[in-house]
Amino acid sequence: MRILNTQEKLRDDLARLQKIVSYIAQDEVSPKYMKKLSKIERGLSLGRGIKFKTKSEIRKLFRSL
Repeated sequence: MRILNTQEKLRDDLARLQKIVSYIAQDEVSPKYMKKLSKIERGLSLGRGIKFKTKSEIRKLFRSL
């Protein structure tokens, strides 16, 4: 249950981040980055998660965006 709550929170945070970025800096952000955020958010909405073994893997994912 705790994982589902965390996943839901992450999905909401990603959606919020995507809206903020598209509103504030739409011309400055690459469409590729926005597409990656959409893909992650869509996967979380469908119940697919991303598995991480360590915190450094999470950091690596977000830095690669």
